[in-house]
Amino acid sequence: MNKSGLIVCVFAMISSAYAADTKPVKNPEGNCSVSVPANWTAGTLGNGSSPDKKMSIIVSSPKAFNSVMQVQKMAPGLYPDDKVTKSFATEFEMEGKSTSGKPNVYRAVPAGARVCIAEITYENDKMVDARNIVGSLKAAN
Repeated sequence: MNKSGLIVCVFAMISSAYAADTKPVKNPEGNCSVSVPANWTAGTLGNGSSPDKKMSIIVSSPKAFNSVMQVQKMAPGLYPDDKVTKSFATEFEMEGKSTSGKPNVYRAVPAGARVCIAEITYENDKMVDARNIVGSLKAAN
């Protein structure tokens, strides 16, 4: 096997191992999802939480929004303690403090005629984990 074939094989094994250790949290309509660790609790209302309750996420797709641009205009006013970290037509992210005062990562991506939105809050040093989880937000197939 040549080097490139070995690299592809190793990447596929890592990807499938990661997928096996995760589960989806979907919004109630089922058109948006994120991947959370398999040991998390996933609710039926688009919510999920870590076993120690130090991280929680909510996934939604409000009917009022049909573009990421609309979220870009509205979200900073709702989250005045967040700073915009990504602002594109296909992706919007903010980080800072949620309305509950906990650190958060907020993300929006297109979902057909709607938008998928996820907000994760966390405690302690879980910023990287929070970014990775909310970064998995996508429109469900």
